[in-house]
Amino acid sequence: MEAASTSTDHFDRTSDFKVSAMKVQRHLPPTAAPLCLPDLLKGIAGLLRPAPSCAKLESELKSYFGVRHVFLLTSGKAALVTVLNSMKAHSSRRQVIIPAYSCYSIPSAVHKAGLEVALCDVDPHSLDFDLGELEAVVGENTLAIVTPHLFGQPADLKSIKAIAKSSGVFVIEDAAQAMGGRADGQWLGTQGDVGFFSLGRGKNVSAGSGGVIVTNSDSVAEAVSALYQGLPQEPAAGLLANALTVIATKVLLHPLLYWLPAGLPFLGLGETKYSLDYPVCRMDGMRAGLLSSWRSRLEESNRCRIKAHQLFRKRLPSFTRTINPGPSDQSAYLRLPLLMPTAQQKAALCLIAKDYGLGVSASYPAPVCMIPEVASKHRSQRFPGAEALAARLVTLPLHRYVTEDDVERIAMAISRFSGEAEEAIAQGYKRTCVTAK
Repeated sequence: MEAASTSTDHFDRTSDFKVSAMKVQRHLPPTAAPLCLPDLLKGIAGLLRPAPSCAKLESELKSYFGVRHVFLLTSGKAALVTVLNSMKAHSSRRQVIIPAYSCYSIPSAVHKAGLEVALCDVDPHSLDFDLGELEAVVGENTLAIVTPHLFGQPADLKSIKAIAKSSGVFVIEDAAQAMGGRADGQWLGTQGDVGFFSLGRGKNVSAGSGGVIVTNSDSVAEAVSALYQGLPQEPAAGLLANALTVIATKVLLHPLLYWLPAGLPFLGLGETKYSLDYPVCRMDGMRAGLLSSWRSRLEESNRCRIKAHQLFRKRLPSFTRTINPGPSDQSAYLRLPLLMPTAQQKAALCLIAKDYGLGVSASYPAPVCMIPEVASKHRSQRFPGAEALAARLVTLPLHRYVTEDDVERIAMAISRFSGEAEEAIAQGYKRTCVTAK
């Protein structure tokens, strides 16, 4: 196995952005939530006793997050579709506001529920809504605002709820990437009218795939329950596909083996896709069984992410800009968002990271308005904050496999751009002064 060098000249090839063929080397996945052998065995037990396994998981989630109602589904997307359909059934409003930069699963869920996407720009330094614009976007036809805690970065729920309340709009917390995170002493996902988590590959805790709806609102729970009871169980083919995914992930997610799937383009690892082709079903006993140790796995996962975050903050060069870290570095980010000074530096860093297995991700490649299924209604609109994120945002790995040496190597790769970054920042300052005049 080829050893990875940590010398500074190891990354001095950024001027020619050619990437060598995938090497048999240590290769970090962008994110990881591995399962242990006992989890797999409990998944088999859950398949044999589905009702008790799901009831146990529901009870544990209610107790842990302090919520009165929990619903288990096959994916986070299925959870959001179910929530939206329940709201749609009791309102004539048909518009759902989402961020102009976000996971493509959000607009796909809105469309799958037969509703209309309304876009609001984001602040590129917080990943949150541009609150001034959000007030203007909310209208008489607005049914709900979907508020993601992107990469685990807490959204400003207090301000968003105040805007929504004045217009009778629901707030749906998308905590798919923030399970186990807190803000103002409260769990993310529990502060809006309703929230949901994702249990997919690479989330804070995983069952291969899966979704959870949580709410303290009896009226919202009643509406969701009316739909939930009629949802089908996933067909056997879906159960088998998830089981194979779990097994493959268990084997190949380790950095000593991840070079193999990362080097197979047809797998499409890390690709961002818009799709309506997914089932909306209740969770099965196998997934519930796989989650038997979810609490300890979640807490250990988030401890590792917080530790890696702290290491990065000490080692990243001064010109880099992490997304508003707030007063504490205790946020359990899924991946650490970092805003590069220029799009060219982002592209170069991602190529270097791919070549040396550093686990740096380019994140979502374009604003939501550029998705073909969304673009027709938003062609005339511009979303500068979303465009900036699409052009310059990268995310750094924080999971349990990330070592201090990995942090050092990633920080060293980013430091390669320090001279160019200072020049870019200076040029940006000059342009700002000219504009001000």
